[in-house]
Amino acid sequence: MRNRSGTGLTRRALLGSGIGAAVGLVSRPATAAFPGKVRVGAINPSSGVLAFPGQACVRGIDLGAKFAKGKFGIDMDIVHADTQSRPENGRIAAENLIRQGCTILIGAWDSGATISALQAAEVAKVPMVVHIASATQVTSQGFTQVFRYYPTSLTVVRKSLLELKALLSSLKDAPTSAAVMHLNNTMGQSTAASIDQAWKEVDVPLKISQYIPYDEKAKDLSVELAKAKASGADALVSVTRVNDAIMIVRECVKQGWNPKMIFSPNSNGVQDKAYYDALGKYGDGAILSTFWYNPKAPDAAAILRQFASDYPNDWLDANSGCAFEAVQIVADAVSRAGSAESAAVHAALKATDMTPILMSSGRIKFDANGQNMGGDVTILQGQNGRPRVIAPQAVAEAGFQYPLAPFNSR
Repeated sequence: MRNRSGTGLTRRALLGSGIGAAVGLVSRPATAAFPGKVRVGAINPSSGVLAFPGQACVRGIDLGAKFAKGKFGIDMDIVHADTQSRPENGRIAAENLIRQGCTILIGAWDSGATISALQAAEVAKVPMVVHIASATQVTSQGFTQVFRYYPTSLTVVRKSLLELKALLSSLKDAPTSAAVMHLNNTMGQSTAASIDQAWKEVDVPLKISQYIPYDEKAKDLSVELAKAKASGADALVSVTRVNDAIMIVRECVKQGWNPKMIFSPNSNGVQDKAYYDALGKYGDGAILSTFWYNPKAPDAAAILRQFASDYPNDWLDANSGCAFEAVQIVADAVSRAGSAESAAVHAALKATDMTPILMSSGRIKFDANGQNMGGDVTILQGQNGRPRVIAPQAVAEAGFQYPLAPFNSR
């Protein structure tokens, strides 16, 4: 089944989308056109519990392919695969895409699905650019075909905690202890372990009172939130996907818990449009660390305009932004390789040294394990129904609002 609109995926289909020219999207001349189309497989959780970020990634990839044709002269045939939010489907999706002639893969958002997909990529010797997936295992298990743009959970958490410490130092009546609620999946466990390690390294002036894991398929977090409240903590650190981020805030409202701060390192929630759509006035106040776009990048204004034109009911977030950037990494490698053949692209990816096209994430270069050595972190806070950049100071567009406004007085 073909997805001609580029706006989403059906539940159980592999979808292809031809990419047209990006007229007016690029401010600089494109390189010479690459002969023929490059077939790229894109793996994301476009249905199931992770559908919100997965569909955002689809939008970023399709926009990225349109942009890449104008900038690099690379015509991409994107073939989309849906993992249905099941980690084990990563390998199935990768194998199907490779059989369809995809010589490069992008994926798979969820760390578990990414590791699963990499197993297939490794066997077939097809390079895979990982747009989002932070578990340490992605680049620590000896995979030779992995090129991860996103930082490890430890890198994200460490940089996030440095920014958090700086914010705390400026506060009067700062919180003194925090409960940590986290997903009990690959990403959540890796991030919780990173919090435990980096908290000590950074010397965050907050005592962690308790770690509270929960299942990613949970439909009710009332018991877990009650534990966090009962711990006596006056701050909440949460490691979430968007669905459970929404559930946590709703439970705070129901149970009358008003922590002074909600902070989510390496998570979804505050950055997602679905979060504000679901929570309304309760969506403001929480803070989150993530990759975010650089509004001062040379092509940023044109890219944002094109995104708004293509997807008027959505906004460009970290998911779509990282997915967009992954496509540019692929296009840059194919352009330099002069070939879409997997081995040639693999060699070119190893030599990548480029400035991000859109994201505020530092120069892109991969180490011997396939890990991008850049990785600047941005701190967002929900303000007036949207995420606003509050740190680092050099890119901040708003001040930090503290303490969290009590939910029962909004």
